[in-house]
Amino acid sequence: MTGKRESKKRAVRKALYDAAHTLIERDGYDAVSVDQIVAAAGVAKGTFFNHFPSKADLLAEWYADVIARTRIEPPELTGAPLPRRLTALALRSSDLAAASPRMWQAKHMHAVATPSVQAAESQADRLVAGDIAGMIAASADAGALPASTDAAAMADLVVTLVTGSIREWLTSGQEGRLEDRVESRLSRLCALAGYQALAAEPEDR
Repeated sequence: MTGKRESKKRAVRKALYDAAHTLIERDGYDAVSVDQIVAAAGVAKGTFFNHFPSKADLLAEWYADVIARTRIEPPELTGAPLPRRLTALALRSSDLAAASPRMWQAKHMHAVATPSVQAAESQADRLVAGDIAGMIAASADAGALPASTDAAAMADLVVTLVTGSIREWLTSGQEGRLEDRVESRLSRLCALAGYQALAAEPEDR
């Protein structure tokens, strides 16, 4: 019985999330009300607040889903130079978010006032930084970076550099290709760290 209740609860939550995502991408975040979401999901209004404290909390769930998909590295990047792999990982969340531009815009707008979105962003930074540190550590083990490289510290720098580059690009009218800007800066960072590309790049730790 408990299993059925949990399954139904998950189904209702997904219905609310899917309805909200569809409506927001169609009409814009501010134009969509909780009443419209529950009507589209076919549930009572009170049910919404059993799953999400506010409409803005939907954005946290959406962003967590984007990050989960971000961390699955495409097979074609295996063996690519470290700056290329770092760029692809760092920007994949932006690419996935771009598929839902109104959700992405709303996430940025409401992060300051929504603790769940802030928590999702912090968790995303930790997870992605961990993945980046794994790439860096593997490169150091293989000799592409100095053995003394502090993988965690360098990963923090990568996250900071990428985050700053994305914000700069968004506020500067999206001039040029974001990927080119980020890869150029990551290449310089890797060069400063002593990176030398290998004929065959290592697998991650």
